[in-house]
Parts: sequence; structure tokens; C-alpha cells
Amino acid sequence: MQTLAMAKHAGKFIITKIQGEKALSRRLSEIGMTRGKIITVLSGNQADSGLVIIFQGQKLALNASMAACIYVASVSNPAQATLTSLAKVKLHTPCLVAKITGDKAVRQRLMDMGLTRNTLVTIDKVAPLGDPLELNLRGYKLSIRNFEAQSILVQEVDVS
Repeated sequence: MQTLAMAKHAGKFIITKIQGEKALSRRLSEIGMTRGKIITVLSGNQADSGLVIIFQGQKLALNASMAACIYVASVSNPAQATLTSLAKVKLHTPCLVAKITGDKAVRQRLMDMGLTRNTLVTIDKVAPLGDPLELNLRGYKLSIRNFEAQSILVQEVDVS
């Protein structure tokens, strides 16, 4: 697992875990920096001097010790990544929504339920016969049918 302090280059990252002092975790949570959020690094951590990031449209400067408490995974460009159907993803594998295909009404319904681009999703449970799937996203659980999951293209996130 990589911390934000290890980011030596600019790029997009997704927060996988925040660990550290309780006060720091609470403060980061108060500003919205939680699991599944996207961070864009503008200047990497050179010689442990800290880094500059963009988070929710705001530029922030983080020192190296604070960045060491934020665990991230690199997010590659969806055009370069291998996309797979959400229905084919293994249990408890985190992935990012890249694209929703299919009927316009189904796409709109899925987006209304929170399945939008760059949303971190994991499959928590599968019914005994394989339909429906229980997803965990944005801090809540959502059940969808298998045919709906087939129309959601995702990119797996490496959190190891």
C-alpha cells in the first residue's frame, strides 16, 4: 500500500485509507477527505518537503508527516486502463466506475443512485443464485440486478 508521501510525481490518486492520530483523522474527515475521494497531486513530495494537491477544487499544501497518514492508490486514465464489467469483479475488490453503458433510462437510474464516474465501489455480497449484488459505495449499501451490473464498466484499483 502506498502513502501520499510516497507520491514523487504529479497525478490522480484515490484515498484507500486514512490512518494516524484521531484528531488528524477527524480533521481530514471534516473537510471531506475520506475513503474513495480523488486527490490530484500537483507537485510531488521531493526530499520530504511536502506536496501540493487539489482536493474538491481547492489547492492544499500537506506536509510529509500528514501525507504519510493518507494511503492512496494511483488512478490511471480510463482510456488506458482495462475496463471490465462490474458483474465480473470478485467480492471485496475495490474498483472505480469508468463508464455506464446500456439503455438511457437504466443509465440515468444508476447515476441517480450514486454510481457516477470515479466512484469507488466494492461488491460486498452476492445472493446465492448470483442476483442481486450488494454494493458498497459512498458510505452506503446498494443492491442492483446482475444485468444492471453488466452495463457498469469499472477499473480495478490496486490497494496492495
